[in-house]
Amino acid sequence: MTVVNTNLSALIGLNNLRLTNLGLKQSLERLSSGLRINKGADDPSGLAIAKGMEAQIMGIRTSQMNGEDGISLIHTADGALAETHDVLMRMRDLAVRAANEATLTSRDIMRINQELRSLKDELQRKSQAVTFNTKVLFSGGYMSTNAQLLQIGADNGANYRLTIEIKAMTNSGLYMIHGVNGANWLGAGSLMISNHAGATALSMAWTAIDHLNSAINLVSDVRASLGIQERRLGHVIDDLKAQEINVAAAKSRIWDADMASEITEFTRLQILQQSGTAILAQANAQPQNILQLLR
Repeated sequence: MTVVNTNLSALIGLNNLRLTNLGLKQSLERLSSGLRINKGADDPSGLAIAKGMEAQIMGIRTSQMNGEDGISLIHTADGALAETHDVLMRMRDLAVRAANEATLTSRDIMRINQELRSLKDELQRKSQAVTFNTKVLFSGGYMSTNAQLLQIGADNGANYRLTIEIKAMTNSGLYMIHGVNGANWLGAGSLMISNHAGATALSMAWTAIDHLNSAINLVSDVRASLGIQERRLGHVIDDLKAQEINVAAAKSRIWDADMASEITEFTRLQILQQSGTAILAQANAQPQNILQLLR
């Protein structure tokens, strides 16, 4: 049937050209952004899944930063404890020297005491002075009873936390205040190697050696513990990096555009657009054939 008012061929061609143009618009959007999903209508369920994965990835990255900050804290503590080791070694040398009763005079003992007291005061000062981000490390704030937590996972739960423990490095924590015959062998205002309530200078020196050995062993234990915690954090960070890579790959398969596939689709749609335009022009020209009947 030949009609003039309704050109079905043109309507069909126009509709196909409209669909082609919509496809070209979407293809151009994906090619320009590099994303397969640019709005919710592109893939509603895929959008929800990808955004959940994106939140997981961001949490993993922040957890890595937390772990690296924890390692920096441990490095700060270990560096300070290395100096504490040196101070204790010097104090032990002085105590061993003071035990040499056969050659030392009382004035020699006094000089040794002065240096020991100065070193003791430095250890106490240091226990309050070493900080990380203004948090004091050696005053007991990181003891097992008050351990500080690192968030090393993207989610909430005990498995996503790690405890940082550092024993107190105060004088009392390092056995610098201890009763000897009712007196502090290195307490405030007292001398370490001197007579106290019947204790001889020699016995005080021997006691000092024992307690300094204990202090050195304590610092060694703390540094070893910090080393263990650092290595554990290193493994945690490695796991988080691997997890980030795998989750990012899963998200990419949903979220990102396959550029080679999109370019192929874009080329196909361009050809359809050109052919559709040509067919629409021919369809619009068909009613003109009716004029031949009027001649």
